[in-house]
Amino acid sequence: MQKKRTLNNLLLIKLDPENDSIKLRNGFELYVDNTFEPEKHATVTGEIYGIPDYLYYSGMPNIGLPWKTELEVQMGDHVIMYYLSVLNALNVDKQNYLIEGNDKYVFIPYQNIFAVVREKTIIPINGYNLIEPSEDPDILRQRGRMESIGMIYARLKEKSNTNVVYGIVRYVGKPNKAYVDSEYTDDGVDISIGDTVVMKKITDIPLQYNLHAKIDDGKLYWRVQRRNIMAKL
Repeated sequence: MQKKRTLNNLLLIKLDPENDSIKLRNGFELYVDNTFEPEKHATVTGEIYGIPDYLYYSGMPNIGLPWKTELEVQMGDHVIMYYLSVLNALNVDKQNYLIEGNDKYVFIPYQNIFAVVREKTIIPINGYNLIEPSEDPDILRQRGRMESIGMIYARLKEKSNTNVVYGIVRYVGKPNKAYVDSEYTDDGVDISIGDTVVMKKITDIPLQYNLHAKIDDGKLYWRVQRRNIMAKL
C-alpha cells in the first residue's frame, strides 16, 4: 500500500503479525488462543502508513485531541498503541480498517499511541514516559545496610497499604502543552533518565504485556504521563 495522508487526528497503521504464538527460550513455539484476554494478546504494534498534516486540539471535550501535543511521528515509524483502539478499529460494526492481501491496516487516533521506534530508537509521545518498576527506596536502603554487615534482609510478602508505586525513568517524552481537563498539567514535572519517581498506583500499566513484549528484549515498562508523576526522589 502507498503512503497516505489522513484526517481527523488519525494514523493509518499496518499491523504486525497476530500474537497467536509464543517463542520459548528452548526454541519451541507455543500457539495460544489470542481471543482469550485480548488485552494481553491483541497486536499493539505496527508501521505507520498514513499521518495527518496537523493535529487538531480545540480545548473542548470530545472535539479533537484530549491534550495539546506535537505531531512527532513519521511515515515508516513503528508504533506501540493502546490495545482497545486496535480492537475497536477491527470491530465489524465500525470497520475502521483496510485489508490488502494478508495485511491489515487500522485507523488509530493519535492520542492512543504511546511510543514510536525509529531506527532502533525508542521515543515516547503524547506526554508519555517509560518507567521501569522499582521497589520502595526505603526497602532498598534497608536491604543495602543489612547486606553491608553480612546479614540477609528478609521481609514477609504482605499486601501493600500504600496507593503509590515507584519506578526508574528509562525513556522521557516531551511534555504535553495543555489538557482539555484544566485540572491536569505537565508544568513543573522535570524528570530525566535515571530518576526515581513516585506515581499513583492506578498508573502502573504495562507498555506491552510480557507474553509478547519485544522492546528492550521484553523488559517491563509502565507508560506514564507526566501529570501522573507525584514526586521525584
